[in-house]
Amino acid sequence: MTQTLAQLKPELLALGAALLVVLVDLIQPRGSRRWLGWFSGLLAAAAVAVVVLAWTTQVQPVSLWGGALVQDRMGLFFKAIFLLAVALVSVASSDFAAQRFRHVGEYYGLLFFSALGMMLMVSAGDLLTLYLGIELATISLYALTAYAKLTPRSAEAGLKYIILGATASATFLFGASLVYGVAGTTRLAEIARQITPWTTISPGLAAGGLLVLAALSFKVAAAPFHMWAPDVYQGAPTPVTAFLSTASKAAGFAAIIRLLLGPMLDAADSWLTVVLLLSAFSMVVGNLLALSQRDIKRMLAYSGVAQAGYALVGIAAASDMGKMATAFFLFQYLFTNTGAFLIITAVGSTAGDDQITSYHGLSRRNPVLALALLVFLLSLGGIPPLSGFWGKLYLFWAAAERGLYGLVFLGVLASVLSLYYYLMVARAMYIEPAERRPVVHPGLALALVVLICAVVVVGLAYPTPILNFASGGMWAMSQAR
Repeated sequence: MTQTLAQLKPELLALGAALLVVLVDLIQPRGSRRWLGWFSGLLAAAAVAVVVLAWTTQVQPVSLWGGALVQDRMGLFFKAIFLLAVALVSVASSDFAAQRFRHVGEYYGLLFFSALGMMLMVSAGDLLTLYLGIELATISLYALTAYAKLTPRSAEAGLKYIILGATASATFLFGASLVYGVAGTTRLAEIARQITPWTTISPGLAAGGLLVLAALSFKVAAAPFHMWAPDVYQGAPTPVTAFLSTASKAAGFAAIIRLLLGPMLDAADSWLTVVLLLSAFSMVVGNLLALSQRDIKRMLAYSGVAQAGYALVGIAAASDMGKMATAFFLFQYLFTNTGAFLIITAVGSTAGDDQITSYHGLSRRNPVLALALLVFLLSLGGIPPLSGFWGKLYLFWAAAERGLYGLVFLGVLASVLSLYYYLMVARAMYIEPAERRPVVHPGLALALVVLICAVVVVGLAYPTPILNFASGGMWAMSQAR
């Protein structure tokens, strides 16, 4: 029992931090609660340090509870992403949450509970464990999306999210039941033993696997399962959107890697075409729909659909390099997208809306924020030497090694197309006149997190350390098979 608890340190830390931050909020005297964001961020940062330490000592994967959970380096890598997202969003939310939310402690607690569910997803060795992780993560996100309950748009976004999310959950369960009916088990390792390159996948198992993949595609907002993303991104409190668009997407892709590139890898011929279509459709639809947007949060929502398409390129490669490239891409995307949404938080709080016209003359109203947002947008567009360029380069490289030249060509064209709407925002900031718009003054906490994100995005022009971190995690997973 003691050994099992030792293997669950990240999960226990997330659970303890969630309960602690709520308890501290309950017993503290009434007054300013800005410090709760710093406290929550400090707890998350400490948990990240524990995860990194565990990664250095975790050599071989460990199965817990008969394979229901699998602790390995791949899982630890993604857990670090989730906890980093909690740390960044918590600190950046210090002023926003204190001003906008009545129940501040519960807000930070829900961030930790959602991260806990994501940790279960990435460590799942069983379809039921994966489902429980999805539900814990997603129910917390439902509440966070509607947390500004006095704002009609936030309440509407929460309602839409829970209705569509319930449909995705039902789809997952139906798919899992089909897999169980054919394989006689929900353990991923036992399913893998029944699949070899020489066996023919039964229609029931194929249908079940496709339904599970459809539910996970909803999680990562891949087209055509992206219909929830624009409304939810637009209506949710912007710091919540930052967390939802990065940590939740990373969790969904971690589950896809665990499933498709684990037990279903030997049956790649049965799902590869579907992943190729998802990837291509997401890149095309996301970028085309983003072109016409005038609300920057909706624009980045469709951009997120396209980014999911790029990440699926690494899944389609079905190789160790593809897994590594996907993991690195999601790591750098955490800082790129979080930084962009936090600047949107600052500008939206000043302007009162999230229209691109609110960014007119931002380079004169706050040159530092304008430069940081330009860095994030160029990174999303894949401009070298920023981190987004390296993320896409390794994804396309992995796909080219597998002969997927058509998908690589489409990805490059989609990246070029995306520059139009990213540079549309840059044009508003640097060319359009300010028109007596107010100066943007972000709080100290938000400015600090934006600076950290910008430094990481620029610093990952040298991606080797994180690539080594990611490739170590993927290697450990491959040894588990």
